[in-house]
Amino acid sequence: MKRLATVSLVLSMVATMLVGCGECYEKMQKKQDQVQVTCVPEVLTLKGSTVEADITVTFPEMFFDEETILKITPVFVYGSEEIACAPKYVQGEDVVGNYTAISRFEGGSYTQHISFPFDKGVVGTLELRVEAKCFDECREMPDFTPWATIAVAKGISAVQSLAQGVGATPAVVEDAPVEVVEAVEVVEGKVTTDNNGHYTMSEANFERSSVKNAEAEIKYLINSSNVRKSQLTAEQITLFKEFVAANSAAERTTLGNVYASGYASPDGPEKFNNKLSEQRSKTGAKAMQKELKGIEGLNYEIASYGEDWDGFKTLVENSDIEDKDLILNVLAMYSSPVERDQEIQNMSAVFKVLAEEILPQLRRTRFAVEATYAGLTDEEILEAAKKGCDCLDVEHLLHAATLTNNVAEKTAIYEKAATKYGDARAYNNLGVCYALSGKLAEAKDAFAKAEAEPAVAGNLAAVSLAMGDLEEAKKYLASADAEAVKATEGALALAEGNYQEAKTKLNGYNLAVAELCDNNIEGAKAAIAEVKGADADYVRAIIANREGDVEKATAYLKAAIAAKPELKAKAENDIEFYELMQTM
Repeated sequence: MKRLATVSLVLSMVATMLVGCGECYEKMQKKQDQVQVTCVPEVLTLKGSTVEADITVTFPEMFFDEETILKITPVFVYGSEEIACAPKYVQGEDVVGNYTAISRFEGGSYTQHISFPFDKGVVGTLELRVEAKCFDECREMPDFTPWATIAVAKGISAVQSLAQGVGATPAVVEDAPVEVVEAVEVVEGKVTTDNNGHYTMSEANFERSSVKNAEAEIKYLINSSNVRKSQLTAEQITLFKEFVAANSAAERTTLGNVYASGYASPDGPEKFNNKLSEQRSKTGAKAMQKELKGIEGLNYEIASYGEDWDGFKTLVENSDIEDKDLILNVLAMYSSPVERDQEIQNMSAVFKVLAEEILPQLRRTRFAVEATYAGLTDEEILEAAKKGCDCLDVEHLLHAATLTNNVAEKTAIYEKAATKYGDARAYNNLGVCYALSGKLAEAKDAFAKAEAEPAVAGNLAAVSLAMGDLEEAKKYLASADAEAVKATEGALALAEGNYQEAKTKLNGYNLAVAELCDNNIEGAKAAIAEVKGADADYVRAIIANREGDVEKATAYLKAAIAAKPELKAKAENDIEFYELMQTM
């Protein structure tokens, strides 16, 4: 940018000629345009919450009267407001005092560091208000009298305040699609970047298809594969039949194979038991086919598994048999079924309990079947959610909200999920939607109701930062996941003027702002290259203007204002465009 405040020479002086005892500095007034004043930076810049600068005033040879004292006060004037900094006193060589002495013959200079709190960019003027008095001729040391006003710098640049997610920003249009400044999709589980902060949305545990299953079994007498009629009238068999009948005809449902698996208890000869389990699978499957007669399209899969040592171990572990540890030790020590059976039968008292409580449960045919429900399509889910249908559970509602990029629609769906189910994820995501709409207070309330969500601390930090409460943002960041809140930490560092730290944690638009604040034009250009939108064009206009490309700066600024008319008022009071706006 062509800097606007290069003031190696006095820009303007308004002097009041003095009478009475002012002869000592009258000659100085006549040569006041020889005084040189420089300011670093040339354009005052907001850094963090303060404006800082170094002002150097140089007096030439044969200028400063030996008996004069000057009181020089830096004052920033904007509109009808002004901010005065601490004055600097300089004195001639004959003055008895402790001020900075300026030689009449050699001249001299001083540098004063100024700092004052500020929070915005404005067009204004930093000026030095000079007052003078004589030391020798006025023994009573009269009050200082106005001597000159020297313009030092023009306005305050507040590029830092362009950072998104810092300080309250205007709400977006409620029924407009979500405008994403950076190329980050607004979906659950990813960081959302927009004018009002960097937030993390919670994910739905949504599964489009669901699987239900049913099981049943019939038990046999020892060494038998005959199906007893009493076994087929048991409640579990009735429920199994009802499940198969209902799901074979249900819409969007696919019924899987009916499995019949035969088992034998691990007592007696292994070869005999293997044959017995095979017979049981066949007789069990035949009996179930009769029970399910009339239901079309069923497929059966028959298998046998011999002695059920795994089932035996599980039943023993879950039993209250006094010597179950001894039995389990046998299973661990011996892998051979024959040895296991022999060792257990040798424990006569233990085997009696097993024969009564455990082994009868293993003489069985087990039936199993699965029904897979295909679920609603995304279009059906979104339509039902928009209509406020009570047919959707919380997971479907959370998923439905991801199917639209419209802020108002997303908000309504999350409100439904939050109020109906009290789900922490729904409150968290509702808070993000409120933030996207500029409703920061409502967002903070919603986040407060989502305490169970891991993302909440980071989101509370982001909304606090967006509301301009930097200290509260720090408090929440302390308990947030570091990686999830990296962008918020970067925005906070940017707001506090810690540009180097900010640059390590930001990307896209905010990184471009941080690079500009750090006077790295090339870095800013690279960071903003892929970012779309009016705010990005406003930043591009600043970059072009600092490079002295007035034509490009004008084009970018016009594009930004056309897309976002409120930027015109901002540009008119932005020192970055002070000269440019005079030509537009």
